[in-house]
Amino acid sequence: MAFPSLDVLIIGAGPVGMVTAAELTRYGISVRIVDKRAKPVEHSHASIVHARTLEVLEAMGIVEGWLENGYPFRKTTFFAFGKKLGQLLIEGVDSPYPVPRDIGQNITEHLLIEHLNQVGVKIERPVEAIEFIQDDEKVTVTLLHPDNHQEVVEAKWVVSAEGSGSIVRKKLNIEFEGERYEGQEFVQTDARIRWSYPVGEGYMFINKDRFLGLFPFDSEGFYRILCARPDQNPQNKSDPTLEEMQQIVREIADKNAELSEPKWLNRFRTQHRKAARFREGRAFLAGDAGHVHVPVGGQGMNTGIQDAFNLSWKLAYVIRGLAQPHLLDTYNTERQPVAKALLETTDSGFRLMVEPNNITELALQFLGPVVFRTDMVTHHIRDIVEEVTISYKKGTISEDYGGSHGPQAGDRAPDATVVRLSDCATVRLFQVLQGTQWNLLLFAGKKPSASTDTQLKNLANTIVSKYPQTVRTHYVTTIPVEPQSEFSVLVDRLEYLHDKYGAEQACLYLIRPDWYIGFRAGLSDYNKLLDYLAKLLKA
Repeated sequence: MAFPSLDVLIIGAGPVGMVTAAELTRYGISVRIVDKRAKPVEHSHASIVHARTLEVLEAMGIVEGWLENGYPFRKTTFFAFGKKLGQLLIEGVDSPYPVPRDIGQNITEHLLIEHLNQVGVKIERPVEAIEFIQDDEKVTVTLLHPDNHQEVVEAKWVVSAEGSGSIVRKKLNIEFEGERYEGQEFVQTDARIRWSYPVGEGYMFINKDRFLGLFPFDSEGFYRILCARPDQNPQNKSDPTLEEMQQIVREIADKNAELSEPKWLNRFRTQHRKAARFREGRAFLAGDAGHVHVPVGGQGMNTGIQDAFNLSWKLAYVIRGLAQPHLLDTYNTERQPVAKALLETTDSGFRLMVEPNNITELALQFLGPVVFRTDMVTHHIRDIVEEVTISYKKGTISEDYGGSHGPQAGDRAPDATVVRLSDCATVRLFQVLQGTQWNLLLFAGKKPSASTDTQLKNLANTIVSKYPQTVRTHYVTTIPVEPQSEFSVLVDRLEYLHDKYGAEQACLYLIRPDWYIGFRAGLSDYNKLLDYLAKLLKA
């Protein structure tokens, strides 16, 4: 039986679906992307892009749009029961993007649509997936077009990025485990505020039965204002009024606050759920199709984009015949724990804020200020929020044999500056990693010997000859050497990169196309690197 000519059908053209389409296209995979919505979102919705997502956008080659249009969100001040607890500095994470950006989802979608247009991908809308089946060779999806014409589409694979109501998940009978937050509602507005606090900074207020958060879109007082409170009328689906939102701010934060220029008013209820699995045969779930949670910390869209980034390179490698098919199983095994941890932390944080008891109140009032004065704790919280601590150490394609004092296999690859010998340019490692290949860093160590130099260069030539399409090799040295024709040389005279990777001695780091470390070892374990590559990639 002949396989379909279409590689991947993507259902859903929010940020997650569009990143999937863009990434697969970058890898040379044919896609169609459909969305039942007639047009992109008009309002801000998911309104923050964290450090790790900015790194993803850099890998895609499009981060400039978010840097130019987003507001640098540097700190949030916390209050509980009328008492100031302290400030959480959000800036300073170890990333090329140490400050997250507040930017409306409407702008994010516009930037992604613009990028898709540039690479020749057109979103088809309003087109709804109404039926789905699969077999060993293909997926078959029935699409409903706006003229009521039904089209039957066959593709090798399908990615459901269609949100919590995913028809693919439902047709596959994948359980969506979790529950609704009964008895709680959210009301919000994007509006300008005049009040006694400095503008351009974030604020969070906790009291007996309500939580209020204010998150800046600019330095002049335009904010996302969000309140969680007891749901007095679950049947009320109408938007709140600006006066209602102003009264909430006055009661909780500043009795003289004034709101104006509302761009969006919204009322919603939410839930926390996770699909039992993110892959079934030739179908994958990404973003809200696989996990939904309470909007604490602005993690939802960011996590979904990183789902797409994790999945796309694996799917592309398998479709192109560059990797073993079992690589696709790692999408589920790597992203399921991330979603599980996200649901647990957001749920516990939300319940702490809206269901405080006397013990919680006392703890917040007396221990909260201590916590906010402890850098180790606040930096840990910041790094979790910025999603730079997400690791796949327990994953089946993370193999670690030591060899350095730096990050381990499964960790996100850190960035640093080096000199690229081929053009003597000072570059960041992330610039070197750009592309669709794996990258092997062969560190010579801080005091390399002649024998080490010979062994590393021999290994480099072996990798280049066996994996010319899939692995780029970089010899990283602290001393000047001759340029090499078969592999790149990175000169690290200031030892920035050696320090970031803990490379006192010669060691090997293999970085995946999604900029996570797949393999780490000392030079003496180079054969284990060859075994690792043979298990995953096709020579």
